Amino acid sequence: MHELTEKFVAALSELHESRDAEPLVELFGDDATLDKAGVPHGQHGRDGARTFWTQYRDVFDDLESSFSHTVTDDGIAYLEWTSRGSLRDGTDFAYAGMSVLEGDEDGETITAFRTYYDTAAFLSAERRG
Repeated sequence: MHELTEKFVAALSELHESRDAEPLVELFGDDATLDKAGVPHGQHGRDGARTFWTQYRDVFDDLESSFSHTVTDDGIAYLEWTSRGSLRDGTDFAYAGMSVLEGDEDGETITAFRTYYDTAAFLSAERRG
């Protein structure tokens, strides 16, 4: 799972830099599930991964993430991260969260992805007010 997690982090970085979702999509299995905290996406498989990651990246103009803690075990990985940059409307943001990867028995494909994060980072200043 450690190697798959490293591939995931590298592919995510490529998505942030080039907007190319395909390196991430290639890591997901045909029956993989993808879910985001508080938003019932329910994406499935590689087509679902492509939709999920493309929609995720389209929210941002500039985007970078750093990983503060990564824990891997048999078939599962936990990644704690912070992302910052600017939204498509130019608003700066910073938020933190955690993502969970589940892998197949061989540790070669992602079978499930779940992410949990601070949604308040995306509220306008007047709504936070």
